[in-house]
Amino acid sequence: MSRVFLISILSSLLSLTVFAQQEEAFMLQGKLLDAETKEPVPLATILIVNKKTGTSGNQLGEFKAPVNIGDELQFTSIGYEPITLLVTEELKATIDKEPLVLFMIPAIYELDSVVVFHIGEDFYLRRKKGEPIEIVGLPKPTDNPRDWSKPQVVVDGNGVGIYGLLNVFDKKLQQQKKIREMQADIDFRKKRDAQINAIYNKDIVKRVTGIDDRVIDEFMEFCNFTEGELLRSNEYQITARLLDRYYAFLRR
Repeated sequence: MSRVFLISILSSLLSLTVFAQQEEAFMLQGKLLDAETKEPVPLATILIVNKKTGTSGNQLGEFKAPVNIGDELQFTSIGYEPITLLVTEELKATIDKEPLVLFMIPAIYELDSVVVFHIGEDFYLRRKKGEPIEIVGLPKPTDNPRDWSKPQVVVDGNGVGIYGLLNVFDKKLQQQKKIREMQADIDFRKKRDAQINAIYNKDIVKRVTGIDDRVIDEFMEFCNFTEGELLRSNEYQITARLLDRYYAFLRR
């Protein structure tokens, strides 16, 4: 009988604890506006940092998020400075009286100055337009030129001739061909890597996400962007993809 009574007391205490925790949670509602134009900031991301969960606003800049006292919220949107908000008793008392309105400050990016000038026709370094040179006596190129690196069968007045057949069995020529192909592949890879590094590197990732140096390698591996995905994206799209993967990285 005493054991049943003890279990009943523990169940009651557990229910009271759960009820108390639920009572502490409340719905934080508000609106995000552009600090300069006072227009709504649509589809902003609201991240509850300490819980690693989040939500997003609607097209009108309105948002709702279930929070507890002590939660830290971060509001982000492309083209704006992030806002950090701590949920306190005072904040809860304020929003009970009037809706919460947050103003997001547009991000400003400094660009290098550009000087445009016109080169006159008489400028001494201007390249002169060359006159075409006509060479008499050379045969005109055919529409289908022969590939002399491969065996060719040529029919002329002296009969049928086969040219370039020994090239197939010449090891030195074949090795040179392989080396040229390998070098072309290396050059292509270097050019592709340089293009990717120009639009996606650690400095860009840190500038967009503010991620710590200690976990940046792990985060970039987590992003797992393909080369084609990066090369087809512009700066805006890469920024959006990085922020999306960053929030997924925090929630994992």
